[in-house]
Amino acid sequence: MSAPRLILKQPTGWFAAGREFAQAIPLLTDGAFTLYVHACLMANRHTGRLDATVDELARAMTRAPTAVVTNLDELEARAVCRVTRNGGSQLVLEIRDRFWPYQRQQPLGRSASEAEFVGKVRELFLAPACVQASFSAANEKLALDMYRRSVSMEQISRAILLGCARKYVSMLNAGSRTPIASLQYFAEIVEEVSEPAIPESYWEPLRPKVARMEQQWQRRSQATP
Repeated sequence: MSAPRLILKQPTGWFAAGREFAQAIPLLTDGAFTLYVHACLMANRHTGRLDATVDELARAMTRAPTAVVTNLDELEARAVCRVTRNGGSQLVLEIRDRFWPYQRQQPLGRSASEAEFVGKVRELFLAPACVQASFSAANEKLALDMYRRSVSMEQISRAILLGCARKYVSMLNAGSRTPIASLQYFAEIVEEVSEPAIPESYWEPLRPKVARMEQQWQRRSQATP
């Protein structure tokens, strides 16, 4: 009698964790291994590369930036990852072939305007305190899709503003501490902000209101162990 067929609960977004993970387990400390796993999950599947900053990695993993730097140094020393620092806090984390299960491919070419658009979306997405994530390959793909659908930067900015307002209301009123982890959270609001039912006069007062809620939530988070 044959064994029952395994069925994935989530058919997309999974990562091929096999021999490469098994090799990394005895090689790395817990902190460095966790960072390696995070990088694998967030890296571009075609290139094995993740663009991030130390602060972004620290937020995503709920760790101190100094701990992340120590883990990055270990990944480099153990030849698990190659870390390229591009000036300032920006870095590229590239998983080496021995620890990357996919055939590495060259990234698809992007026009200068596409790259600029994705960069601006990345900056807007990572700015709010309620966002705790790296700008993953999935987020890059989503931003590129919005560019190709001619979604304006104003729509994206307003979607992020409105999405953050709702998230802070939930966090302050319901005591939720779950941060926003994906650009998809805001992508679902993009069409909504273009509705004619929302007047132009709505947006300007919303910005200082969101800023106040963000400060209030940060103070509460710092006071709560």
